[in-house]
Parts: sequence; structure tokens; C-alpha cells
Amino acid sequence: MGCNCDSSKFWIGLGIGTAFGVLAYYLSKTVKAKQMKAQVLTALEELEVVAMDKYDCAKQIVKEKGAKVAGQVAVKAADIKAKLEEPDAE
Repeated sequence: MGCNCDSSKFWIGLGIGTAFGVLAYYLSKTVKAKQMKAQVLTALEELEVVAMDKYDCAKQIVKEKGAKVAGQVAVKAADIKAKLEEPDAE
């Protein structure tokens, strides 16, 4: 009976993959990895605060600009209504 090389390559690859997986898991549980995770989470929280501040600021600007435009539209609409209600001067 001959050697089934395809099967042996599979088992070797599986063993190497398992070894790398165990190493990656171990390294992810080290103190330095935990510190880096904490730093990333802190940075994301700070980014969230800044983004919410920018959102609130933009929301306020839109409200102010919207109110101004609405006022201008109301004045123009009143002008047009007044012109339409005027009797024709023939």
C-alpha cells in the first residue's frame, strides 16, 4: 500500500494551523494585549463623545438655518398671496 500524501499534507496543515491558533490565543491574553485593548476602547469612547458633540452642533445649525429659510419662504409666500388677491388694474 502506498502513502496517501494528500491526507498527510492535510494533517500537517491542520497541526500547524492549530499551533498558530494556540499561539495567537495566548498572545491575545497577555497583559500587553489587554492594555492595548483598553487603549483602543478608550479611544473609541473619546471618538464617540466628539462625534456626538459634532452631531449636536450640526443639528443646532440646521435648526437655525431651517428657521431662517422658513421665515424667508413665509414672507415670499405672503407676497405672492397678496399679489394674487389684488384686483386686476385694467
